[in-house]
Amino acid sequence: GPSFMIDDLTYHYEHEDQHTVLLNCHYPVDANSFVLQYGIIVKKSPNLPADAAMQAAVGLGDFVKLGFEQDVLIWKNKTRIDNPLLCEEDGPVYQLRRWYEQFYVDVADVTPDMVDRFEFEIDVTRPREAWQAEVDDNVARGVQAWAGG
Repeated sequence: GPSFMIDDLTYHYEHEDQHTVLLNCHYPVDANSFVLQYGIIVKKSPNLPADAAMQAAVGLGDFVKLGFEQDVLIWKNKTRIDNPLLCEEDGPVYQLRRWYEQFYVDVADVTPDMVDRFEFEIDVTRPREAWQAEVDDNVARGVQAWAGG
């Protein structure tokens, strides 16, 4: 299929980190639908007894599944906008759409602009800095609330 994602996730808990991997892929079946497949891998904690480690891994896997399926619910209700309002950080939406069209037509109908290669580089410094500032603010508020302030 034209798309897959490997999402390496680390959850930071008080006593240890928990590692998971969410894999998903999809392929089109017609102009308005695609098949989505996904799987979740959870590393069992070496610091817990076997039964507790398995129970924690299953629980974390269920949590990741819940989050991903919430995204899927949004995708099921999205509507294509042919001329969306975009900002620079949205990336090459139009080029990606043209490339993706090749999977929805017969091979004989694939045009050169559907398979032309393009490169796009995004500077993630600014979004990362903004995200870190938001995280720091949330942590500070949480510590303040925990301290009774």
